[in-house]
Amino acid sequence: MTQQAVFDARDVRLIRGVFFLQPIALGAWFPRIAEIQSRLDVSDGEFALALVGMPVGLLVTLMFAGRLTEKVGVRQLLIGGLFGFICLMPLPTYAGSIFQLFAYLAVVGSALAFVELCMNVIADKTERKSGQLIMSGCHGLWSLGVLVGSLVSSGFSWVGYGPSQSVLMVSGMALLPALYTSYSLSEGRVPDIAEKHSSGFEMPGAALIAVCFFAFGITMTEGAIADWSAIYVSDLFDLSAGYAGLAYSAFAMMVTVGRLSGDWLRARVSVQSAAVGICVVALVGVGILVVSPNYMVSLLGFGLVGLGVSGGFPLAVTAAAEKPGRSPAINVGLMTQIALGGFLVGPLVIGYAADHLGIQGGFILLLPALAMSLVLSRSLIK
Repeated sequence: MTQQAVFDARDVRLIRGVFFLQPIALGAWFPRIAEIQSRLDVSDGEFALALVGMPVGLLVTLMFAGRLTEKVGVRQLLIGGLFGFICLMPLPTYAGSIFQLFAYLAVVGSALAFVELCMNVIADKTERKSGQLIMSGCHGLWSLGVLVGSLVSSGFSWVGYGPSQSVLMVSGMALLPALYTSYSLSEGRVPDIAEKHSSGFEMPGAALIAVCFFAFGITMTEGAIADWSAIYVSDLFDLSAGYAGLAYSAFAMMVTVGRLSGDWLRARVSVQSAAVGICVVALVGVGILVVSPNYMVSLLGFGLVGLGVSGGFPLAVTAAAEKPGRSPAINVGLMTQIALGGFLVGPLVIGYAADHLGIQGGFILLLPALAMSLVLSRSLIK
């Protein structure tokens, strides 16, 4: 094995480690959302407004984050973003009003924007350089990190720790390993001069826009389930925070399973076939949640939605990086920005619909979004 091959293999392990460690703190937040809503004593619609703080922060920061990678390098931005995100993640649990919650989540989202963009750019570069399919597996480890964080946080709930204590402890455990792993990366240490073009605005092509909106439908569904699964269980079946946390964990577990097996699937079937399959599974899962009569059937629905949405974003990252444009970083940044718009729209739409149709009726609005992704699945082809 050549020295370059050794470095490539090392970077594969390191970027996988970053994908696993970064979202542990985020996973600790999701199962405690219902408790935050209960403490603030606000309606689903009002709470939905606060929850869009994180995607708003992400979207605003992504407007310039892609260009910043060309100036300072993706690894440097990754380290700074990780430090800021993990340290700030407990902040929303201290909110005393929906306005504070929105502001705190927006600040967290701004830091997270750098992390999400830089991780994906480095993973794409490492995949191409090593010749090894790793993108879906990296996102599978990201989902595993969310799952680990959510399970630990749910466990803290069972033994009596509050949301602030739980998220603070989980974030503290993840901080130093995440920083060390990202600092050790050799890929992305210098700005990618070779890919830079003129600094003027370039209109993205139709092929890239189609990929972006394929991802939008997937992430709208993923964001809605992530933010509303615990509240769905609490409102519909009047169960405790522990059961609500398990509902999200079922969703996160199947997202993890789907992504960890995604590279294996990607090597055996066409990209379009994989995209069509995941959209259909997600549609079935949402359909079950809309008509579910009890908690156990809902767990099945959450699991199928998780399995369905699992492959969408990894497939879209690779497809966006391959499309013509200013650079892979700019393409992935634009795709991430539009896709994360789904995380903004999903929770907001479900929250307002739930006020008028109930939480199950609100989930009906995810069906057209997934149908759009199904139609646009062909855009992922080179």
